[in-house]
Amino acid sequence: MKKVLFLAVVLVVVVFFSLSAFAATIGFEPASQIVPVGESVSVDLVISGLGDGTSPSLGGFDLFIEYDPTILALSDVSFGDPTLGDQLDVSGWGSLYEHSSYSSNVEYLFGLSYNLAEDLINFQAPSFVLATLTFDTLSVGTSPLEIVDPNPPFFASRLSDEWGNALGFERESGSVSPVPVPATFILFGFGLGGIGILRRKKVF
Repeated sequence: MKKVLFLAVVLVVVVFFSLSAFAATIGFEPASQIVPVGESVSVDLVISGLGDGTSPSLGGFDLFIEYDPTILALSDVSFGDPTLGDQLDVSGWGSLYEHSSYSSNVEYLFGLSYNLAEDLINFQAPSFVLATLTFDTLSVGTSPLEIVDPNPPFFASRLSDEWGNALGFERESGSVSPVPVPATFILFGFGLGGIGILRRKKVF
């Protein structure tokens, strides 16, 4: 009987920690994009699976985003959800954001909330945009977007909850695929330009 009870307790503990180990998911939206080469493209970094009025909430993050620098060039990073606002600053106490190039193909993103744990639990949305990354497309191909650990344990992607404790999470990858501009579109553009020139000549 004692052995059965012990095994039952062990099973409950294992299930609890296996569930809490992946309390959140971070991924890219849209997960994949196809755009004409030469145009800029924006990708949202989204967290989901947080508590809705309950723990866990997000208190901070260190994330390393990897991409192919021969296909994409990072031009801008903006933090916060464009609709919901800054979800690390739900009560007005402030938040801190930074980003820098870790290497030629990895961008480091940092965020920290100054809000009380209770406010994050009560007011933070269970899913929101952490940051929006804007890239210039350089060449034809497909660049994966990955959340990586470039040099663990010192440089690794991490999340912290409302109390500053480690928050487990799953990672979902994304991609951006610049494609050639169709020749018919180029000819169409030249055609429109020619019509415009002819009309201007007729006017004058």
